[in-house]
Amino acid sequence: MNRRSFLQRGLFGGAVLLLGGGGLSLYPTRRVASPTRPLRVLDDRGFQVIAAVAARVISSPDADPGVLAERIDESLSRLPAESQHDLAGLVGLFENALPGLLLDGRVTPFTRLDAAAQDRALESWRDSRLVVRRSGYHALRRLCFVAYYGDESAWPGIHYKGPPDVKGFSHDDSKAGTPGWIAAQDQAGAP
Repeated sequence: MNRRSFLQRGLFGGAVLLLGGGGLSLYPTRRVASPTRPLRVLDDRGFQVIAAVAARVISSPDADPGVLAERIDESLSRLPAESQHDLAGLVGLFENALPGLLLDGRVTPFTRLDAAAQDRALESWRDSRLVVRRSGYHALRRLCFVAYYGDESAWPGIHYKGPPDVKGFSHDDSKAGTPGWIAAQDQAGAP
Protein backbone atom coordinates (compact mmCIF):
# COMPACT_ATOMS: atom_id res chain seq x y z
CA MET A 1 0.00 0.00 0.00
CA ASN A 2 1.45 3.32 -0.97
CA ARG A 3 1.34 6.48 1.11
CA ARG A 4 -1.46 8.10 -0.86
CA SER A 5 -3.89 5.16 -0.55
CA PHE A 6 -2.97 4.83 3.14
CA LEU A 7 -3.88 8.48 3.74
CA GLN A 8 -7.10 8.17 1.72
CA ARG A 9 -8.22 5.12 3.65
CA GLY A 10 -7.29 6.75 6.95
CA LEU A 11 -9.24 9.89 6.11
CA PHE A 12 -12.20 7.84 4.88
CA GLY A 13 -12.16 5.70 8.04
CA GLY A 14 -11.89 8.79 10.24
CA ALA A 15 -14.84 10.42 8.46
CA VAL A 16 -16.96 7.27 8.85
CA LEU A 17 -16.10 7.08 12.55
CA LEU A 18 -16.80 10.78 13.04
CA LEU A 19 -20.15 10.67 11.26
CA GLY A 20 -21.19 7.38 12.81
CA GLY A 21 -19.99 8.40 16.26
CA GLY A 22 -21.69 11.75 15.97
CA GLY A 23 -24.90 10.00 15.01
CA LEU A 24 -24.63 7.59 17.92
CA SER A 25 -24.02 10.41 20.38
CA LEU A 26 -27.18 12.17 19.15
CA TYR A 27 -29.39 9.10 19.60
CA PRO A 28 -32.32 10.37 21.72
CA THR A 29 -32.73 9.50 25.37
CA ARG A 30 -35.93 7.65 26.30
CA ARG A 31 -38.16 9.44 28.79
CA VAL A 32 -38.23 7.27 31.92
CA ALA A 33 -39.82 9.68 34.41
CA SER A 34 -40.92 13.28 34.63
CA PRO A 35 -39.56 15.59 37.31
CA THR A 36 -42.24 17.15 39.51
CA ARG A 37 -40.15 20.23 40.25
CA PRO A 38 -37.42 22.23 38.52
CA LEU A 39 -34.10 20.39 38.46
CA ARG A 40 -31.21 22.04 40.26
CA VAL A 41 -28.17 20.23 38.81
CA LEU A 42 -29.21 17.56 36.32
CA ASP A 43 -30.48 18.39 32.87
CA ASP A 44 -33.42 16.39 31.51
CA ARG A 45 -31.16 13.83 29.84
CA GLY A 46 -29.18 13.30 33.04
CA PHE A 47 -32.40 13.01 35.02
CA GLN A 48 -33.64 10.27 32.66
CA VAL A 49 -30.36 8.33 32.93
CA ILE A 50 -30.34 8.56 36.75
CA ALA A 51 -33.99 7.44 36.87
CA ALA A 52 -33.20 4.48 34.59
CA VAL A 53 -30.20 3.48 36.72
CA ALA A 54 -32.26 3.82 39.92
CA ALA A 55 -34.96 1.58 38.43
CA ARG A 56 -32.36 -1.17 37.93
CA VAL A 57 -30.34 -0.69 41.13
CA ILE A 58 -33.23 -0.34 43.61
CA SER A 59 -35.41 -3.39 43.18
CA SER A 60 -38.05 -2.50 45.77
CA PRO A 61 -41.54 -2.33 44.23
CA ASP A 62 -42.32 0.86 46.15
CA ALA A 63 -39.28 2.73 44.79
CA ASP A 64 -40.23 5.44 42.31
CA PRO A 65 -37.27 6.09 39.96
CA GLY A 66 -38.44 9.65 39.29
CA VAL A 67 -38.57 10.48 43.00
CA LEU A 68 -35.14 8.91 43.51
CA ALA A 69 -33.70 10.94 40.63
CA GLU A 70 -35.15 14.11 42.18
CA ARG A 71 -33.57 13.27 45.54
CA ILE A 72 -30.24 12.66 43.81
CA ASP A 73 -30.56 15.99 42.01
CA GLU A 74 -31.18 17.66 45.37
CA SER A 75 -28.13 15.92 46.90
CA LEU A 76 -25.96 16.95 43.97
CA SER A 77 -26.88 20.58 44.52
CA ARG A 78 -24.80 20.49 47.72
CA LEU A 79 -21.64 19.41 45.89
CA PRO A 80 -18.98 21.76 44.54
CA ALA A 81 -19.48 22.83 40.91
CA GLU A 82 -16.52 20.70 39.79
CA SER A 83 -18.09 17.55 41.24
CA GLN A 84 -21.42 18.39 39.65
CA HIS A 85 -19.68 18.78 36.29
CA ASP A 86 -17.85 15.46 36.74
CA LEU A 87 -21.08 13.64 37.52
CA ALA A 88 -22.80 15.21 34.51
CA GLY A 89 -19.95 13.92 32.35
CA LEU A 90 -20.26 10.46 33.88
CA VAL A 91 -24.00 10.35 33.24
CA GLY A 92 -23.44 11.52 29.65
CA LEU A 93 -20.83 8.83 29.12
CA PHE A 94 -23.19 6.23 30.56
CA GLU A 95 -25.97 7.20 28.12
CA ASN A 96 -23.90 7.89 25.01
CA ALA A 97 -24.10 5.09 22.46
CA LEU A 98 -20.58 5.70 21.08
CA PRO A 99 -18.75 4.59 24.27
CA GLY A 100 -21.33 1.81 24.51
CA LEU A 101 -20.33 0.64 21.03
CA LEU A 102 -16.60 0.95 21.61
CA LEU A 103 -16.54 -0.60 25.09
CA ASP A 104 -19.54 -2.95 25.17
CA GLY A 105 -20.54 -3.53 21.56
CA ARG A 106 -23.98 -1.93 22.01
CA VAL A 107 -25.27 0.89 19.82
CA THR A 108 -28.27 1.83 21.93
CA PRO A 109 -28.25 4.42 24.73
CA PHE A 110 -28.75 3.04 28.24
CA THR A 111 -32.27 4.47 28.64
CA ARG A 112 -33.44 2.77 25.43
CA LEU A 113 -32.24 -0.70 26.45
CA ASP A 114 -34.65 -3.28 27.87
CA ALA A 115 -34.27 -4.27 31.53
CA ALA A 116 -32.02 -7.28 30.89
CA ALA A 117 -29.72 -5.27 28.60
CA GLN A 118 -29.57 -2.45 31.18
CA ASP A 119 -28.50 -5.01 33.80
CA ARG A 120 -25.78 -6.27 31.45
CA ALA A 121 -24.60 -2.69 30.83
CA LEU A 122 -24.44 -2.04 34.60
CA GLU A 123 -22.52 -5.28 35.11
CA SER A 124 -20.14 -4.29 32.32
CA TRP A 125 -19.41 -1.00 34.09
CA ARG A 126 -19.10 -2.75 37.47
CA ASP A 127 -16.65 -5.37 36.16
CA SER A 128 -14.74 -3.14 33.72
CA ARG A 129 -10.94 -3.08 33.55
CA LEU A 130 -11.19 0.72 33.36
CA VAL A 131 -11.16 2.37 36.77
CA VAL A 132 -13.33 5.26 35.58
CA ARG A 133 -16.12 2.87 34.63
CA ARG A 134 -15.93 0.89 37.87
CA SER A 135 -15.82 4.07 39.94
CA GLY A 136 -18.66 5.57 37.92
CA TYR A 137 -20.82 2.50 38.46
CA HIS A 138 -20.23 2.56 42.21
CA ALA A 139 -20.88 6.31 42.43
CA LEU A 140 -24.24 5.98 40.65
CA ARG A 141 -25.17 2.92 42.70
CA ARG A 142 -24.36 4.63 46.00
CA LEU A 143 -26.30 7.75 45.01
CA CYS A 144 -29.33 5.54 44.33
CA PHE A 145 -28.96 3.73 47.67
CA VAL A 146 -28.63 6.98 49.62
CA ALA A 147 -31.66 8.45 47.84
CA TYR A 148 -33.77 5.39 48.64
CA TYR A 149 -32.65 4.29 52.10
CA GLY A 150 -32.14 7.85 53.33
CA ASP A 151 -35.90 8.33 53.30
CA GLU A 152 -37.91 7.09 56.29
CA SER A 153 -40.55 5.49 54.06
CA ALA A 154 -38.02 2.77 53.07
CA TRP A 155 -37.14 1.81 56.63
CA PRO A 156 -40.04 -0.57 57.41
CA GLY A 157 -39.17 -2.69 54.39
CA ILE A 158 -35.73 -3.41 55.86
CA HIS A 159 -36.99 -3.64 59.47
CA TYR A 160 -35.09 -0.54 60.54
CA LYS A 161 -36.81 1.31 63.36
CA GLY A 162 -34.83 4.48 62.85
CA PRO A 163 -32.08 6.12 64.86
CA PRO A 164 -32.18 5.55 68.62
CA ASP A 165 -34.07 8.03 70.78
CA VAL A 166 -31.55 9.54 73.17
CA LYS A 167 -34.36 11.19 75.20
CA GLY A 168 -32.68 14.56 75.37
CA PHE A 169 -29.35 13.13 76.50
CA SER A 170 -26.42 15.00 75.15
CA HIS A 171 -22.89 15.48 76.28
CA ASP A 172 -20.95 18.62 75.50
CA ASP A 173 -17.31 17.64 75.28
CA SER A 174 -16.27 20.75 73.39
CA LYS A 175 -14.34 22.00 76.44
CA ALA A 176 -12.72 18.67 77.33
CA GLY A 177 -9.01 19.04 77.93
CA THR A 178 -9.11 22.79 78.49
CA PRO A 179 -7.65 24.21 81.75
CA GLY A 180 -11.15 25.07 83.06
CA TRP A 181 -12.41 21.56 82.33
CA ILE A 182 -9.37 19.95 83.98
CA ALA A 183 -9.83 22.12 87.09
CA ALA A 184 -13.52 21.15 87.29
CA GLN A 185 -12.61 17.47 86.98
CA ASP A 186 -10.01 17.84 89.76
CA GLN A 187 -12.57 19.50 92.06
CA ALA A 188 -15.15 16.79 91.33
CA GLY A 189 -12.59 14.10 92.18
CA ALA A 190 -12.67 12.51 88.76
CA PRO A 191 -9.71 10.28 87.92
